Amino acid sequence: MKNDQIAYIKKRNTGITLIALIITIIVLLILAGVTIATLTGDNGILRRATDASEQTKLAEEKEKVKLSALGALTKNNGEEIMQDNLDEELGKYFETGKYAVKPGTNEDGTEGYIVTITENDANGRKYFVDKNGNVEDYTEREPEKPTEGTGTNFNMAYGVIEVEFLSGTSHNTTTTPNHPVLKQGMTAITYNEATGETTNVSNSNGTDWYSYVETTDSDMSDGGTTNGGDSHWANAKVTVDNVDSYFVWIPRYAYRIIYFDSQDSENAYRAGTLTEEEALVNEQIVGYSDARGIVDTEGRTKSGVSVQTAISVNDKYFKTHPAFDADVNYGGWNSKLEGIWVAKYEASSAGNNKPKFVAGVSSWRYIAIGNVFTNAQNYNTTLSSHLMKNSEWGAVAYLTESKYGRNGTEITVNSNSNYYTGGGSGTAYVTNIKQSSTGNIFGVYDLSGGTLEYVAGYYGESPSLTNGSSFADGTNDAYSTVYTGTTASSDYKYGDATYETSGWNGDNVAFVGVEDPFFLRGGYYIEGAKAGVFYVNANYGKDRYYLSFRVSLAVQ
Repeated sequence: MKNDQIAYIKKRNTGITLIALIITIIVLLILAGVTIATLTGDNGILRRATDASEQTKLAEEKEKVKLSALGALTKNNGEEIMQDNLDEELGKYFETGKYAVKPGTNEDGTEGYIVTITENDANGRKYFVDKNGNVEDYTEREPEKPTEGTGTNFNMAYGVIEVEFLSGTSHNTTTTPNHPVLKQGMTAITYNEATGETTNVSNSNGTDWYSYVETTDSDMSDGGTTNGGDSHWANAKVTVDNVDSYFVWIPRYAYRIIYFDSQDSENAYRAGTLTEEEALVNEQIVGYSDARGIVDTEGRTKSGVSVQTAISVNDKYFKTHPAFDADVNYGGWNSKLEGIWVAKYEASSAGNNKPKFVAGVSSWRYIAIGNVFTNAQNYNTTLSSHLMKNSEWGAVAYLTESKYGRNGTEITVNSNSNYYTGGGSGTAYVTNIKQSSTGNIFGVYDLSGGTLEYVAGYYGESPSLTNGSSFADGTNDAYSTVYTGTTASSDYKYGDATYETSGWNGDNVAFVGVEDPFFLRGGYYIEGAKAGVFYVNANYGKDRYYLSFRVSLAVQ
């Protein structure tokens, strides 16, 4: 064979080898890709194995809940499951802190218990256990977005405010309100209801010095309790420059308002002789204010009302009250709060531009809004003292109106013509308990009558803000809230008790405007029946003999 032929054959063999190698590599890459996809893809072996493992865990979890329900049913001799029995049985299968039980309903309105398990999911998986022991997955409904302006102009005069307490700074409901936050300079106290004498609480970490409980009344047909309330809201003494003042704890909560067609329907619902489901069927409910805004029974926004949204905290569209959250546009603080302390009485002067909050003395008057704001902040900077905001007034008003306060009974007006806090000199507050938010000595006084009270809310587009120049710059912050409209329906802030409860109990209604940009709350004693916790009025910020204020503390 010739040399050139041999060279050609070698060349050709070399070329075939390179092509084969490249093809082999490509095939291997394809196979590797297929293998990797088979192992790790969305439907891969590893993913399916992981999903199978998770499903097994969840199936086991649900089976434990079913066994717990069966055990609870057995403990009650096959009758309806009791919450404490279910809680005890769950404790046999889950570690403490990994489960929780609360009463609730499913989407069909069936009563039972919502069980939350955090063993396999930090956010918690929820199950619904009816009272007969049946278990199903529970899905928490999210707020539906309403259609603006398509609802009806229903009457909002007859309403019931429902409250659910929230745990810590979360949006999780709890039957136990947050423990009062006490800082240096604050002392937990309790009262002798007969004498008004205060006693320092020896164990402020305990819970026996306060109780936020549902109001009981042998006759609820009158729409609420008439002989004093059952709740003992937590009280504390704050000492500044050797002067004592008194404050009341408002724990973090969520709320919703049910609007009824008449006073009779409202009273029947309070008395427990009418359920929400029955009222809806009978068309006795006309609308709601809840996490969807102000809506009719079809979830459509009431005509002419601004659309507002909030955080839903359970299946009834409860919304977290904004006073406890971090959205300053709605009257929130710089961060989420477990609760707020509010002055038990209207302000009195302690001298040196310092307020005090005690009973039986004349309110501090003749002070313009700008100085009110500054003096409120300077009262105790360590405890983040500040002029009470509309949102905070609303938080007190709603808790007062709820079953944890007066349960629909209007607070009696402080009609003392000398502007004495607590309704009179000395210890008059001991007998003036119907002027309290709880109907007993443990509540907040002077919310109705006495003097009108400035709050830190104003119409930001008014040219008449000079008297509030120390803060009224048109910007929302943790200390003041700006309103951009001159009608409540167009610019109400949910939870502020300006529009959602407009005119309740016959209280006066007048919104801020160009000439009178600063909000006033509570009413003036000579206004009589027009005064109250839902009273709204406005002023241009001058110092007047009938104007005072109170302070809130945002302790954390």
